[in-house]
Amino acid sequence: MITHRKEEKAVNGQQYFLTTSLSYRLRAAQQELACFRSGDAYVKLRTDYEGIIRGLNLTIKRLRQERDDISFSRKETTRQWMEVLEDVQKEHEKEVHRLKKVITELLDITASLKKRNAELDEKRKAALKDYYETATELEDAKGLIVKLTAQVNHDYENSSLPSSKCINRKKITNNREKSGKKPGAQAGHPHHPRKAMKPDKVVEIQTEERFKEDPRYVPTGNTVSRQVVGICAVPVVTEYRTEEFYDKKKGRNVHSAFPGQVTDDVNYDGSLKAFLFLLNSRCNVSLEKTARFVSDITDGALSPCTGMINGLCREFSSKSRQEQDNLFKALLDAPVMHVDGTAARVNGSNNNVVVCSNGAATMYFAREHKGHAGITDTPVETFGGILIHDHEACFYSYGSDHQECLVHIERYLRDSIENEKGLTWNRQMLELIQEMIHENNIAPAEGMAEEKIAGFEARYDAIVQTAAEEYEDDPPSEYYRDGYNLYRRMAEYRHNHLLFLSNPLVEPDNNLCERKARILKGKINQAISPGREK
Repeated sequence: MITHRKEEKAVNGQQYFLTTSLSYRLRAAQQELACFRSGDAYVKLRTDYEGIIRGLNLTIKRLRQERDDISFSRKETTRQWMEVLEDVQKEHEKEVHRLKKVITELLDITASLKKRNAELDEKRKAALKDYYETATELEDAKGLIVKLTAQVNHDYENSSLPSSKCINRKKITNNREKSGKKPGAQAGHPHHPRKAMKPDKVVEIQTEERFKEDPRYVPTGNTVSRQVVGICAVPVVTEYRTEEFYDKKKGRNVHSAFPGQVTDDVNYDGSLKAFLFLLNSRCNVSLEKTARFVSDITDGALSPCTGMINGLCREFSSKSRQEQDNLFKALLDAPVMHVDGTAARVNGSNNNVVVCSNGAATMYFAREHKGHAGITDTPVETFGGILIHDHEACFYSYGSDHQECLVHIERYLRDSIENEKGLTWNRQMLELIQEMIHENNIAPAEGMAEEKIAGFEARYDAIVQTAAEEYEDDPPSEYYRDGYNLYRRMAEYRHNHLLFLSNPLVEPDNNLCERKARILKGKINQAISPGREK
């Protein structure tokens, strides 16, 4: 109820306010209408209009004055600017003229410099060409020096040259440690006396008188003997005799047959022939010196001719055919065989000798040619075991497996060390090979342990990889490629360099054939000189 009353009061208040406002507005409108009706409003409006017109005229006049003043000032400013622009234009033209002159001079200088630069460029190209030619010649000269140095430095330590072929060779040192003991028999070792022989003559020594007269000496019943052995070369002549008859039917003399070896009036038996053959062939004594030696030791009783001595080798070969067949078979039956080839001069022409050996049996085969033609009719041709050789290419076509001679590899590595001083793989490989050979020498009969073999193989592969990287960074010279070729060879024939590690029957070198070939080389290098005395 109270709320309704409040609302009624609010509505009544609003109506009162609207009524009052409208009342005031109506009163103001009535007064304004009364003014217009009386004309006072028009007068007031005109007065206000004229006042506004006068103000506007004054403003226009003032603005026109200002405009005129500004126009004059602008003209003056324009005039001044034009004068300044004329001065600037003149200065600009002078500067342009000066710059054109400078540009012309610069163009002349540029043309001159271009010409000079062209001349210098031609000289530079010529000098660069000369430099490259000189650098190429220098590189070739350095390579040639390396090649010649390598050739000069080749000796028995870094190549296959024998020590006898080396000029000014140094003494081969004995690396064995000195024990400080005197040479000869050592205390505590068993005595090895000379073998006593059956005496041809006995000399009785008379007993000294002091042993007979003094009772302190009592005979033991034993006899003390000592022998003096000498040698005497005397002819032992056996003469065969038979009665001769005359054949009346054929008209000639006949007699009983002599033994087969008695064909001439005077014949030499096997003992003398063997002595002459060994002296000439095994001891490398010349034909004439052999004949003279026999004549000297027999006081001239025997004087064999050089032609007979020269034919003994062929006679020995023909009569020892059965022994040669037995040696041939023994070589074929061996599980491992050493083989090597060496050059020989026969009547002024080059020939080849194939040496085959298993330690117990050794044979030499003379051939006119090398390669497969030289292998024909030798044990190598049908051999089924392991061959040890010096990387002769044709030998790889025979046998079941192959072992490279590591002594030759050591020599080639030393040569690489001397001529490729910036590389490290060659020294590492040399040390590894020496270590492997040492371990193989001290290994038990059944061979090295598998772990040790695997370790050696891994080190071998790592060194070969090092060689590949070093030659990739520093390619070999065309004048000296021996070290690079050796690396490629050791990488390709890895199995044939390490076979001895896993097979106790295989030796790491071909020294056996080298030693056997020295007999032949000594004969080849023999100075056949009569040595006549003046």
